[in-house]
Amino acid sequence: MSSVEVNIEKARAYNKVKKYDESLKHYELALADGGELSIGDKDKYSWDLYFVKVKDNEFIDEIEEAAKRIVSTVGQKDNSKGKKACPYTLAVIKLMKMYTEAEQHLDVLRWASKLKPELLSNEQFKPNDEITMNSNKENYYLQTTKALLSIEKYDQTIKYCQDALVNIPKFNNNNDVWFKLRIAKSYKELGDYDGSIDFLNDILKTKHDWYLSRDMAENYFLKEEYDESLKWAAKGILSRDGKLESKVNLFAMIGDILEIKGFEDESIINKYMAYVIRNAKEWAIDDEVKNLLSNYGLDLENKDFKALFEEYKNMWVSLKYFGQERQYGVIDKVFEHGKAGFIKANGKSYYFNAFEFMDDKSYIYEGTEVSFYLEDAYNKSKDEMVKNAVNIYCEML
Repeated sequence: MSSVEVNIEKARAYNKVKKYDESLKHYELALADGGELSIGDKDKYSWDLYFVKVKDNEFIDEIEEAAKRIVSTVGQKDNSKGKKACPYTLAVIKLMKMYTEAEQHLDVLRWASKLKPELLSNEQFKPNDEITMNSNKENYYLQTTKALLSIEKYDQTIKYCQDALVNIPKFNNNNDVWFKLRIAKSYKELGDYDGSIDFLNDILKTKHDWYLSRDMAENYFLKEEYDESLKWAAKGILSRDGKLESKVNLFAMIGDILEIKGFEDESIINKYMAYVIRNAKEWAIDDEVKNLLSNYGLDLENKDFKALFEEYKNMWVSLKYFGQERQYGVIDKVFEHGKAGFIKANGKSYYFNAFEFMDDKSYIYEGTEVSFYLEDAYNKSKDEMVKNAVNIYCEML
């Protein structure tokens, strides 16, 4: 028996008992001696490479080198029926995720091109009862569309996101929202603001994160529909999620819109708010803005943007509900848990959450007279848009 044959036999034996490092060593000795591997041995050799060089490795250069050897040795197998993933797929998906984290978008797409998405599995993995991991197909589309959006390939981003929405039957952790959001962002960049708004409205049925309001505000700003832009910008600012400093550009946008509309004092307050945030965070400040604010005798050393926000909070509330009259009614029902209920007004019932009650929560009981605004909301059980009561104040105090 030749040395090549001896090494291949040893490699097979070590692979069988999952001693992948020893198996890999003997396969490489056989290859170094000019040996050729059978289809079965190529498969084992690729698994050795994956377990030893890829799976738990944190060094991207080493993973890439191993992945190159894997894809030159075996092809991508069809795992679309939920079969066990092959080393080819696992290695490429890991590289794509690592390059995504490193924001090396062209490298993400370079490796994505080596996969056929129709062969990827939709099967999600559950390491325990609390955690569910994305399927390989989800990971492929998530990394690919993020990379395409980052390099401003908007048409391709839309295509791949739409493919994901069609070809993935069940999404983990609301991943469908990311695809819809990337479509919305791409439409905005392509100048199709109505298309972007349509996708954002779809997302807003189930999610209410502040950045969705920001994106809506930007679309309406670009459409020059300034009143609508103001409402969405103010909604984003007042949203309970997200840090104030993350919303710095919303304050600046409101300042620009109010300047266009001729509300000078209110415009300056918003520009000053953006300035104070930037000053506190030691971010770059435009000299033109600084000079403008200095003409109004404002404290340019101020860094307390939270106090400034509280001082002028009612202004953003007014902008959010601009053009809407406050409603008056009575709390008609409070659920046993006390976190929600219904308000009756003008012969209609409006659902409310307790966090929208601006006064002492002890006044949340049936019969309390209140005033409130109305806000669009999605009723999932009825699959329809409804009006909810928000910004509620007790009228009995």
